[in-house]
Amino acid sequence: MALSEPRLERAFRGHRGPVSAVTFSPDEQQVISGSQDGCVFVWHFKPQLRPFRFVGHKGEIHDVSTSHSGNIIASACADQTVRLWTNSAQGESKVMKVHTAPVRSVSFSKDDSLLMTTSDDKTIKLWSTSSQKFHASLVGHTHWVYSATFSAKSEFIASGGEDRTVRVWDLERKAVIVSFPDFEVPVSKVRFRPDGSCVAACGSDGCVKLWDLRTRKLQQHYDAHAGPVTGLDFHASGDHLISSAEDETLKIWDLREGRLMHKVQAHKKGPISCAFSSSGRCVASGGRDNIVLAWDCDSGKALAAPETAAPRTGVRPQEHAQIPPPARQASVRRVKPAAPQPATQNTVQMKVAAPPAPAVDVDPLPKDSVPGYAVQMPVPLVETIKTMQNHLEIMARTVQLLDQRLAMNEKQVTEMRTELLRQVQASQPNHSPPQVTSQELKIQHALQQPTEEEQQLNQELQQLRRLL
Repeated sequence: MALSEPRLERAFRGHRGPVSAVTFSPDEQQVISGSQDGCVFVWHFKPQLRPFRFVGHKGEIHDVSTSHSGNIIASACADQTVRLWTNSAQGESKVMKVHTAPVRSVSFSKDDSLLMTTSDDKTIKLWSTSSQKFHASLVGHTHWVYSATFSAKSEFIASGGEDRTVRVWDLERKAVIVSFPDFEVPVSKVRFRPDGSCVAACGSDGCVKLWDLRTRKLQQHYDAHAGPVTGLDFHASGDHLISSAEDETLKIWDLREGRLMHKVQAHKKGPISCAFSSSGRCVASGGRDNIVLAWDCDSGKALAAPETAAPRTGVRPQEHAQIPPPARQASVRRVKPAAPQPATQNTVQMKVAAPPAPAVDVDPLPKDSVPGYAVQMPVPLVETIKTMQNHLEIMARTVQLLDQRLAMNEKQVTEMRTELLRQVQASQPNHSPPQVTSQELKIQHALQQPTEEEQQLNQELQQLRRLL
């Protein structure tokens, strides 16, 4: 299969608002879209089948995702809910109140057992797909979380948002392994490369960045668009990337050569979502013109030759890669769109110190690594930091348990005090004004004051909180 210039095949009309999310069914026979009109559509490629229209949300839909079995469709909405729809004409759904703020993205794990959601409440949450019960919460972002995605084996999660960082999480440890603060604007989309060796992200500055998770360095930087980048997705091979932007274009990038491969004027009012099919043969895009477009990228030609092949036609000698001095960013390739060319494959200027490492099926993130640090750290320092981290986690759990125990004790003591005061008042004669003796006043005052042990426990808890 070859990746040719996208050719428009179908246009689906039915939404009454901008199409904010698109995805394909696993069998590539359907396109699922979500819109700011609050509706989810399932479009069929067979003309004789009418589309499914799912209604129930009370706000703008920000993202849609389909399970790997194709039976369930999840939609994330500004009404703070996620709905799980049955992929059928009936469209039954289950409502999940998952966050305290608008839900920005939703995604299924590889085995469909977990559902991941992100929200403006600054959290990433994991849920059981079958029971819709809460599984875990990932806390670390300091602002709205716009996007998150599972790695191919669901071992890791990549996320990005308003705090301008891209974070990679270990799903087993529920902790950040590495954070990339390279963006100067909010991060709108984050995607894993299919082999898990790379993370791509885009922002409102028109840039697309890729990080190599084995070296933990910025590998490629594309000045991709003239407007905010709204959508991003990897090809199944991992060698190509598609991006959509407010400049009304879809662009497909050749990551092996670091160049713009195809550019398409997609929507009249600009595409705000895009996605490859699972095989990479098709592309779907949704725009502010309320239309979903399906593109064919399979021409039957051979893929681009490897890096060691002879110079390719259509690339002038002065446009080949230039080697920057060693003192500069040796691991970063800066790619800018070239001026319009009559040829089908546009060329671009770039700087590169060396060709990227070939894609291999490796574990890109060692699980014994320390968050925020490079792999080359001395082993004793790594062990010391790990020990300190474990101690802090134990102290945090201890404070939480003490808080719970103190709350229970305070509730019991309050109930006892209330009962004793009630008995003291009941012992007074009803026909005469209550006569409170000095001894009873002392008892009431003592009951209303916290004990010495309670005061000491509160002081110790405050000291622990300051240490943490």
